[in-house]
Amino acid sequence: MSTAASPLGGCLVKAKWLKTYLPGEQPAQFDMVLQNWDTTNKSAELSDFSVCTTWGRKNKKFYLLHVLRQRMDYPELKRAVRDQAERFQPSNILIEDKASGTQLIQELIREGVYGVTRHEPTMDKIMRLHSVSNTIENGFVYLPTEAEWLASYLHELTTFPHGKHDDHADSTSQALDWAKSRTYAYGLFEHCRQEALRLRRGLGDQFRFTE
Repeated sequence: MSTAASPLGGCLVKAKWLKTYLPGEQPAQFDMVLQNWDTTNKSAELSDFSVCTTWGRKNKKFYLLHVLRQRMDYPELKRAVRDQAERFQPSNILIEDKASGTQLIQELIREGVYGVTRHEPTMDKIMRLHSVSNTIENGFVYLPTEAEWLASYLHELTTFPHGKHDDHADSTSQALDWAKSRTYAYGLFEHCRQEALRLRRGLGDQFRFTE
């Protein structure tokens, strides 16, 4: 889908910001594996693509593991979600809760597909990618050095919002935005847990002292 001109000026992501990893250099285990689907349910030649980006997060770094981009009708889309979930075993499969995504979410949950997560973006496409551009600029996003989908992905990401399509960019920004918010929430929880433990130890020492 074409996107209107950015109120922020030029393109939002520069290729030089993106880090790379060679085959086998990615972590053996990730803190989280996440998939984001940017979906359409029309397979006509002029309709949008459906895109799934699969990400592995290790500490603060995000590794793009795979991209599926294809025009699919609804039955094909549903099969593709199941196939990608089986292949990568993600902890969360983000699907936007509108249009074809709403029906897809309902059916996948009913059929027991693990990790299906309703997602309701709070910003438009341009502002969402702008909100995660610092994560990319600061070197926390890693792409493989070789992949059949890499050239198309890079072209679209680095020409957004002025390119012909925005599916790759939209899937990327949704995944990174969601993961960043969960990382912050986890960090806040961990901080509170550590403070509670410290307070408990302090109270224990106080009681021992008074005895």
